[in-house]
Amino acid sequence: MTNKKKKTTQAQKNKNKVQKKRAFNWKKLIQKSFFYVILCTLIVGTFLIYSNTNKIKYDLSVIGNGTPTVVQIHDHNCQLCRQLKSNLDDVKTDFTEEVQFKTANILAKKGANFAQKHNVAHVTLLFFNGQGKRVNTLQGVSSKDEIRTALEQLAK
Repeated sequence: MTNKKKKTTQAQKNKNKVQKKRAFNWKKLIQKSFFYVILCTLIVGTFLIYSNTNKIKYDLSVIGNGTPTVVQIHDHNCQLCRQLKSNLDDVKTDFTEEVQFKTANILAKKGANFAQKHNVAHVTLLFFNGQGKRVNTLQGVSSKDEIRTALEQLAK
């Protein structure tokens, strides 16, 4: 009988384990679901913010809207373009209230068309007055001082 009791006890333990495994845990499901909803929201939100920021950065239709505009003709694969961008970024913070800054990415169709329309290559800054008339051009890697002087003239 002892053997029979042991077998029954072992069988009951196995049955209890199976029942425990099958027990549905609503609390864990809700916690995991909440986590994944928050994670998805953060991913989508980040994408939307990034997408909107890029649209604003590359929106060349604002030229001539009453605010002077500087457009960098840019190729992100070009070291000289990145150097010019760095110099511009260091100086433009002093002018963000008077001047809007845009980028024409020549690797994109709109940017390439814009550069072609203005007959310029990459590593170039184009300066437009508030009415959209091009008033200055800096070609090549311009120094911070050159950029600052051009921005001061544009902001007048």
